[in-house]
Amino acid sequence: MSGLLDTAISRLKSNRGDIHVSVHSSRKDLKAFRAYLRLLRAIIGDDSFRRLNISARDASRILSQARDTVALHDAITLVEKHLRRTGGKTGVSSLRKAADSEVRTAAGPAVIRRHSRDVIAMLLPCHEEVATWTLPEQPDPYIEGLIRTYATARKMLRRGLKSRMPEDMHEARKRVIHWRYQLDLFIDLWPRLLKAEVRDLQELREDLGQHNDLVMLEGRILNRQGGFADIGDPDPFLDAITLLRARCAHIATYREGQLFAQPPDIRQETLRLWWKAAFDYRDAEPHR
Repeated sequence: MSGLLDTAISRLKSNRGDIHVSVHSSRKDLKAFRAYLRLLRAIIGDDSFRRLNISARDASRILSQARDTVALHDAITLVEKHLRRTGGKTGVSSLRKAADSEVRTAAGPAVIRRHSRDVIAMLLPCHEEVATWTLPEQPDPYIEGLIRTYATARKMLRRGLKSRMPEDMHEARKRVIHWRYQLDLFIDLWPRLLKAEVRDLQELREDLGQHNDLVMLEGRILNRQGGFADIGDPDPFLDAITLLRARCAHIATYREGQLFAQPPDIRQETLRLWWKAAFDYRDAEPHR
């Protein structure tokens, strides 16, 4: 876990490449870090979990404005492709212009560099604490942590897909991300099967992420925020967003039926058996 923080800090310090890409990658590192913290909560204790989780959460939020500007352009691209495909109005230049104005004010290079320095200062104490940990080898605490995360992701995803409310869908996406990162740690239990599941979870994450990006763009348009006050007739854009959000939710529902079909108790027993089989096989291998 200290390696994740190392990588995030290095990305934020670097002057090479696209600064927005560096910020996006650093935020993914922090999401993985927070997912692993949840897995280890019963091991490290509530106090350590809360302290480290709050620091990583706040650090990620500081960087969120830079990511949001990229997400706006991603959502605009989805709208543009939809309008082109359906033969509707494709003039999204007003949306691009509005998003660009937000980039200049909220996520210019100077702003990002300043925020990056603040985030690095927040993460360094976390790195020092994590580097001192010695974690147990027994499977029970890890399996219990995995199943808590799986059960929560399953519950929140079903709630979000039922209500289709932005806040529920956003919460579902966060929980799916936690499960995706945690499961990735244990791919060696059954590599061929779990690699496919992690890949499918990543696709579900992206479906939910597109939904979140579209909600963000929709909010800017409806509230006439910043440059979005001058986009002209918003109805073609809003109609496209409504259809695209429904499509994202429909695809996510299909994936949910595949990825979260097992009740938590069955999934727990499956993981326990895989763990035993993997370690029995390892111990039985002849030494070379």
